[in-house]
Amino acid sequence: MNCQNSKCNEQIQYNSIINGTQITCDNCSNVFYCSIKCRDFDWEGHHQLVCHESFEITPKLTVSQLDGEMSLIGNGSFGIVYLKQLNGYNFAIKKINKNLAYRELKIHKQLKHKHIIQLLQFIEKDDHIYLILEYARIDQISYLENGHLTTNMQVDPKQIIVQLCNALQYLHNKGIIHRDIKPTNVLLSGNNNVKLCDFGLATHKNVISNFSGTYEFMAPEILRNYPQSFSVDIWSLGCLLYWMLEKKPIISGNEAEMIEQILNFTEPKFTITDIYAKDLIKKMLVIEPNDRITSFLNNLKIEEISNSYSDETQASYHPQQAAPQIHSDDRNVFQRIASLFLCMARDK
Repeated sequence: MNCQNSKCNEQIQYNSIINGTQITCDNCSNVFYCSIKCRDFDWEGHHQLVCHESFEITPKLTVSQLDGEMSLIGNGSFGIVYLKQLNGYNFAIKKINKNLAYRELKIHKQLKHKHIIQLLQFIEKDDHIYLILEYARIDQISYLENGHLTTNMQVDPKQIIVQLCNALQYLHNKGIIHRDIKPTNVLLSGNNNVKLCDFGLATHKNVISNFSGTYEFMAPEILRNYPQSFSVDIWSLGCLLYWMLEKKPIISGNEAEMIEQILNFTEPKFTITDIYAKDLIKKMLVIEPNDRITSFLNNLKIEEISNSYSDETQASYHPQQAAPQIHSDDRNVFQRIASLFLCMARDK
């Protein structure tokens, strides 16, 4: 059997098929590759754009159902997002101009992780692509403004940061930069799990790209039009963590004022007392990208923060599926991340 990456075609070792160690598509098991590299970089091959048929989603949406009643949720980077209810199921549907959809679709189709909104299928209609997405019912802004979700569901910032670290570790290991980490792109599912969404600005590492992102969470190198790497996501994550704990953005004002604050960034001021959280934020928000340590995301010890989490789920999407949580009585998560962070800094 040959590798099914159209740009490779190397022979797949027979022994790997016999002992079950063969490398298959992330989404299904009937497409084989000779290496992880071939699987991850099969951008132009047949499989990455058609394996959506392997998703086990009930019911499948059809073109005609897109004309039915849908509720507006909001706007993504390049499209409009709607809520669609069908036979008791909720779906988010992102409508994107066909000319703008290819990169987002290509990247999102590779992703299958419990803390990333799952792409279930896509539909082409007229001049648009409709991304049919897992639905998460509330965004982080609502959580922070109200203080809680309901009387019996509380979300701890520690839970959010750990789950986001897991999602970013997964993306970065695939060579993908999100480039738009911000509160409205961090959703909460019905079982209170973090879900990272909106890959309209996502790209591959070490790109020199056009201006992208949201000022309040934008790294300085983006404004300077420097090459962008994984460290832009770490900057945004640091801004997000500050925003969650201080209840205000670290960058604020009108456009000119925010640009000035980003380009001449100074050490943030805190009202919180958690020394580990403060230290972690400071080390994420370093002007020079190469001094912004990112390696803690790639260290497997990050999983020790909550041994109930795994990097990647192999299960299909089920709206009512339960998931484990981090409890508020866990020992200081920020201390555990910061300790690992400092350890990796000494090794750099």
